[in-house]
Amino acid sequence: MEFSINLFTLNCWGIPIVSKNRKERIEAITKYLLSGDQDIVCLQEVWSENDYLYLKENLSSVLPYSHYFYSGVLGSGLCVFSKWLIKDVFFHQWPLNGYIHKIHHGDWFGGKGVGLCRIKYLDRLINVYCTHLHAEYHEDDIYLAHRVLQAHSTAEFVNLTSSPADISFLAGDFNTAPGEISFRLITQIANLLDPCDVESIGDTAKLIKALGTCDNINNSYSNPKMTKTCPEGKRIDHILFNVNSGWEAEVISLKNPLQDRVPGKEFSYSDHNAVSLELKVKANVKNKERPKSIYDKYDDTVVEAIKICKEAKVTVVKSRKLFLITGGLIFMFLIGSVGYWPNNVLVDMIKIFMTGICFYYIVMGTIWNRIEMNSLKAVLSALENFQKSSLSEN
Repeated sequence: MEFSINLFTLNCWGIPIVSKNRKERIEAITKYLLSGDQDIVCLQEVWSENDYLYLKENLSSVLPYSHYFYSGVLGSGLCVFSKWLIKDVFFHQWPLNGYIHKIHHGDWFGGKGVGLCRIKYLDRLINVYCTHLHAEYHEDDIYLAHRVLQAHSTAEFVNLTSSPADISFLAGDFNTAPGEISFRLITQIANLLDPCDVESIGDTAKLIKALGTCDNINNSYSNPKMTKTCPEGKRIDHILFNVNSGWEAEVISLKNPLQDRVPGKEFSYSDHNAVSLELKVKANVKNKERPKSIYDKYDDTVVEAIKICKEAKVTVVKSRKLFLITGGLIFMFLIGSVGYWPNNVLVDMIKIFMTGICFYYIVMGTIWNRIEMNSLKAVLSALENFQKSSLSEN
């Protein structure tokens, strides 16, 4: 049996109030998908439930099956649309996803994770994983350890749930480029292939350079400073795949299928470019060896990930001291100054504000600090366990 699968992914940048031209862009994305030939669609940053319901209603004629992964305060932002029956769904939420006090970043409120839709096509099972890892935001990348944890957790989830599927796809905004530590963890642990690294039979080779999905010069929302230094942008949105031993897959095409601008408008479909992948899948009658990823050397990746997690633990210990000392000093000041404050509304407001700051620092130095430390210990323990098992096997 031979068949092809066309999968599409896009970070829609659908933050209510904040995202520019959100309503018009959601309508344009819907219109494009109605006229496209996608079998499966994975969307990220669909933060408004109304936007999801709009997409669901209007795409029902071509993609009748869909699922939104509810999570956190605002929802995960992840949803999947399919031409074929979605049999099972599950959402795995990450224990670390930014900080609650970084309100302007907002990742914590999203309750991010990785969603699984198990889709049935004829007598075949297709696992579709949709995800959106934490963004960088700054050059010093204070969220690197969080993203490493998310990458490891996602890869293990895919690795442990991919059976008995015939084909597995992981699609979404990874916020990490090929070669970076988080990308290597995902591809190596879960044994997933980047279409750019495998043999293709279509137009993939000539399109690889045009696959910069973030801050690409052709996108109207790209940062001008970034496009000057790197016009092609950074490839951080991906569709990875894996086929079991009974099948073999060939890449027919890998591209950004959307135009640079929404037809008739001066803006793009999103601040990210879309990615579409078409695979030709057929029975592996000759027991052809599975293509190898260029990131198959896992030991170095584990060592690097362990180092990042250990450094993050040191930072967490320092932060705990800072939070507790600052909170304690404010608390002692408030207690010691009782009876010395003048009695007026302004002073009362100052005391309430200082009490709130004190409470925040104490909570961050106790409850949140323990959550972050235990999450880092968990991934560190798993990585060290792999390292030991690898040594014992050798």
